[in-house]
Amino acid sequence: MTFAHSSSLTGRLPVSGIFAGVAMLLFVAVALGLWRDQLDWQFRESGIVTYGSVLLLGLISWTSFAIGKVRRDRARPFLRDPRAVWIAIGAGFAFLALDDLAQIHENLDKLIHTLAGAKSTALTDRLDDLIIAFYGLVGLAVLWLCRSELRRFRGLLPWLGFGFALLVLQVGLDAISNRDEWLDWLAVAEAQRPLYADVMTVFEEGAKLFAEAAFLSGFVLARRGLHDA
Repeated sequence: MTFAHSSSLTGRLPVSGIFAGVAMLLFVAVALGLWRDQLDWQFRESGIVTYGSVLLLGLISWTSFAIGKVRRDRARPFLRDPRAVWIAIGAGFAFLALDDLAQIHENLDKLIHTLAGAKSTALTDRLDDLIIAFYGLVGLAVLWLCRSELRRFRGLLPWLGFGFALLVLQVGLDAISNRDEWLDWLAVAEAQRPLYADVMTVFEEGAKLFAEAAFLSGFVLARRGLHDA
């Protein structure tokens, strides 16, 4: 499959289809978990939810590179070429796909604990959440620096805002559910705690997938606008 054909394929993806696909993935993941009597089974690392996330992030990266190919201005030096913006964004999402697949931020959390010789505490146990938040802040900084180019794509900006709002929700849910304090606050009985934890995992991963669907929708619409122009 050529690059041009692949990028046109993502350009034809309907936004409703992206969200329907995510909803179907979550439904299948929950159904498989209920069948196995382990609700979070497919929401763990290397489950189908992880691979669904990697696919979404990969499609975002691919679409960004495709936009950059169209926006290329050979008359400008690379750093002032609009293409550089889309390459930077595409590379960022490619890294996030790799992070999801290789569990980079989770392993970095463990490495920091090991190098520091620190015992796990309520604060240090949330380092991976802080790393994800850092990724988000870096992404916002890049988008701010590239705002003059992104303003050309008015339809993209609301989707980026929606995606970041869902990302904040996901990080918040992850931070809350990282340890059992939230179950103590709710006075959940010991026997019911595994179910509550699994349900929280479903909501957290669902927020992440829908955030990625929002980002992909924005980039697909931006690509389509270039194609139709």
